[in-house]
Amino acid sequence: MRAENSVPRLIACIDDGEMARSISSHALAIACSLGLEVTFARVIDAPGQFASPADPIEWQLRRRAQQDSLRHFAGRKETQVVANSVLLAGAPAQELSDWALEHGGTMLATGRRRSEDGKGLGSTAMSLLERGEHSLLLIPPGSERDAGYRRILVPVDGSDRGDAVLPVARRIARTHGADLIFVHVVPQLELNGKGQGGQIHHLSSELHKHRERCGIEHLETLRRRSQEDGVGVRTIIRGPGDPRSILRDVAVSEQIDLIVMASHGVTGLSDVACGSVAEYLAGHSPTPLLIVRPNLRCSFGPEVADCRNQSAFRFDG
Repeated sequence: MRAENSVPRLIACIDDGEMARSISSHALAIACSLGLEVTFARVIDAPGQFASPADPIEWQLRRRAQQDSLRHFAGRKETQVVANSVLLAGAPAQELSDWALEHGGTMLATGRRRSEDGKGLGSTAMSLLERGEHSLLLIPPGSERDAGYRRILVPVDGSDRGDAVLPVARRIARTHGADLIFVHVVPQLELNGKGQGGQIHHLSSELHKHRERCGIEHLETLRRRSQEDGVGVRTIIRGPGDPRSILRDVAVSEQIDLIVMASHGVTGLSDVACGSVAEYLAGHSPTPLLIVRPNLRCSFGPEVADCRNQSAFRFDG
């Protein structure tokens, strides 16, 4: 059963690893912008999960130590973000997703680890991506947030689903004093025609010019709307080419601090968890990636909070 909490929740999945501080920092920054409460979650093995049964006393001691660690981790200082903690036991992706559905979770934040199959995601992050139930904030190793968000990249493909993330991106930009960078990649057009090389080349060139003009016009429309909302905006158009690799290259060359994009774009299918571009960037983005799903819930207050200094927060519970 889904909880209908008055304030939606971001669940930050942390463990004892070196990425805990980075995950918590980014989770708090996004939660502050979108009016979300934060729950710091950790998943441990359930008793009897493996062939060898766990010693009940040892397991209870470990459980208590993990709970104390979470409380200490969550309750260090005070600020405007409300936070609490929860310790779960079982299969990580299933436990996190089920708990989020039952307690008003609308977004999950987790670290990204290199997997053996080369996809760039660990098993938990991959499972959460494939389940497709929540918006997902993926943080790659080395993504410290000491300098704050300065440049936020938003891929723009002209689709309604892609444009629907703009209010979220603008809100994050406003609360962190960041600029938005809208990037449109003109897709590579493949035309086949035997014995008509000249005509095919001319048609391909004209279609590319048309798509480029439409992309520029759309970027300009979005730029004006965002600037009216008090956000600094730059626009970039690239291609023709593969949006996946081009967006990654732009993120590197522009020193992007955060990517905000929809789970599906213009070619996305509703029966898959996410589109090919979002899936690729989930495993290859050099910077934190926020994949926004249509069911994301936010709690925007009447005033825009200043989230540029989120080294501390308030703990409830």
